Amino acid sequence: MKKYLFPVLLLLCFTACKNRRDEAKPRTMPPRETADWIILTSPEPGDIWGVYGNIDSTLLITTGFSIFRTTDGGKSWEKSNYKEGLGIFGFAMNQDTLLALAGRSSGSVNRSPYATTPQFMSMDGGKIWTRNTSFFWNHDRVAPLDLLTAPNGVQYQIDEVLTPICPNCTNNYVETPGFRTSDGRRVALPQMHQLQSLYFDSGQRLYLSGSAATCGGIKNFHFCDGAYGVVYVSKKPLP
Repeated sequence: MKKYLFPVLLLLCFTACKNRRDEAKPRTMPPRETADWIILTSPEPGDIWGVYGNIDSTLLITTGFSIFRTTDGGKSWEKSNYKEGLGIFGFAMNQDTLLALAGRSSGSVNRSPYATTPQFMSMDGGKIWTRNTSFFWNHDRVAPLDLLTAPNGVQYQIDEVLTPICPNCTNNYVETPGFRTSDGRRVALPQMHQLQSLYFDSGQRLYLSGSAATCGGIKNFHFCDGAYGVVYVSKKPLP
């Protein structure tokens, strides 16, 4: 069985970044644009693990141990009261209740990751979070983080390029240049990132969240310009 370097580092990175994030002051970076994408930057260092909502109204992001929301397309961010110390990987909605998912698992068939375990809830769109008791064991409240299916049946998945870290090694250096689809498309982002999740909003715009831009590859890995994670938002609905 292949072992991947990137998943092995997941928990270590998630834990090691917590203290630095607690001390860092949030900042606001204006959204950037390319021909196809709007690029939002995290208000604190570290990866963006998941998103929920819509860039045209209210959008939530989780940076693991913090939850932020924007109502102006990422021009400014409001930090929620979430300070529970458990990593949040994604969000789900149950009727009028927004759920923060504090678990991450993989499907039994295709092994694609999803967020689960709705331990926290919000009744005001993500500003105030409290412990969730009603749905704690309702594990069908999950959010796919990778393999998504559009209304036309086309599947979207984070693209992965695996490079052995040494000759005859079973461990691989994983790069995620963009996304691929079940109808044969492979779309690369303008820069390389360690992508964590995909998300479709109600208008079928695609969101890709992850780390800051990375440079150097397997031999000289580093963040190109700071460690603030990003979200790519497609300007148009994707088929």
